[in-house]
Amino acid sequence: MKCLCRSLIRSAGFFLFSSVLLTFPVMSDGDKFNVASAPENENKRVLGDDGTRDLMKGVMGSVLPPGVHPDALPDPTSVGAQVLQRYCTQCHELPGPGLHTAEEWPEVVSRMQNRILRLSKKEKTMIAVRPLSTRDLESVVAYLRAHGYQPIDESAYPDLDTDIGIAFRATCSRCHALPDPSLHTADRWRSVVLRMRKNMEILGVADPGDAEIAKVIGFLQAHAKK
Repeated sequence: MKCLCRSLIRSAGFFLFSSVLLTFPVMSDGDKFNVASAPENENKRVLGDDGTRDLMKGVMGSVLPPGVHPDALPDPTSVGAQVLQRYCTQCHELPGPGLHTAEEWPEVVSRMQNRILRLSKKEKTMIAVRPLSTRDLESVVAYLRAHGYQPIDESAYPDLDTDIGIAFRATCSRCHALPDPSLHTADRWRSVVLRMRKNMEILGVADPGDAEIAKVIGFLQAHAKK
């Protein structure tokens, strides 16, 4: 029953958001990152406001993953990270680069920019958002690709069939493809897994329990970046 309720809530959120974005252009594979950009001086204007974020979160809250704290971003003081923080939070929580692979990010950013352009032109009396300049688009895409999600090469990890490997596979695959353990250091993996556990709670995914979480951390730390 709980799963059914969550499904209905998420479907309702998607329906409402779709009503706002229904007329956005559909992109083909050949159109990836082929987006218009704002003039450079557009970026000097005030970005978004609390009302815009509240509206978008109210519509999309049940279908968006939780955001990350700026300090949790890789290379948080880089130009790309700063652009990500300024623009992506106009409409939703701050996304971590690990939400998509390096190959997927250009299309995702292109789609978001097109939506921002649409909203800034057609819905400016209701939604206050500003598009990215060409320079900022290039910076944020380069940043996201450099730190994007890296799926695991399962052939390189024969211990996936061990107790801790099975726990890792069963737990992480509930929400996404299995991550490459070499993506983070041992210390960082602990904080990442605990953050993912919190995200599971927020998204209504059953908690695996302390013992299984410990096994997941153990597997990732055993193969972590040195």
